[in-house]
Amino acid sequence: RGSQVRVLPSLPDSPRRRCVWYGLFAVKIVGHKLVRADGSGFDFKATPNLGRRLKPEYLVIHFTAAGTARGSIEWLTNPAAKASAHLVIGRDGSITQLAPFDRVAWHAGPSQWRGRQGMNLYSIGIELDNAGKLTQVGSEWRTWFGARIPANEVVQAVHKNETGVSGWHTYTEPQIAAPLEASSAIVNE
Repeated sequence: RGSQVRVLPSLPDSPRRRCVWYGLFAVKIVGHKLVRADGSGFDFKATPNLGRRLKPEYLVIHFTAAGTARGSIEWLTNPAAKASAHLVIGRDGSITQLAPFDRVAWHAGPSQWRGRQGMNLYSIGIELDNAGKLTQVGSEWRTWFGARIPANEVVQAVHKNETGVSGWHTYTEPQIAAPLEASSAIVNE
């Protein structure tokens, strides 16, 4: 893919990390779809779960709470799901687009932000393949669907809406780089 390795600046309480990028600003929007700078497209699997025309004001980025990106894509393109997103980003940084950026996708559920009700009507949804909250069983970490997560893929933290520490599935470096690239292209469109 012509990926480049770049060193990201240190974040507070974080060591310098090497990250695989698609290439800073090497993606763009053409015809409401994300494409590489050379014009080649990303995987596109159309979802039937769409609403009206969208003039986005926000980006909503959240985790899938599922086992694989492929499984999430299959579900979000199933009419029975009554859910969708614009992009799904795999743990390897792979990007699959499910909806054009000018159509409402059903990713935010009943939601509100700064006086806006129903954020699907105002936002582009980006789903990151991630199991989310985990349960500790002895020395192991498990997903809600029973899969084991290695300890090096777990961070213990307090969710903003909770008071106790929980285990959470970490995001991979390519999985952080890919939405940054996509978001830059979307915002600069």
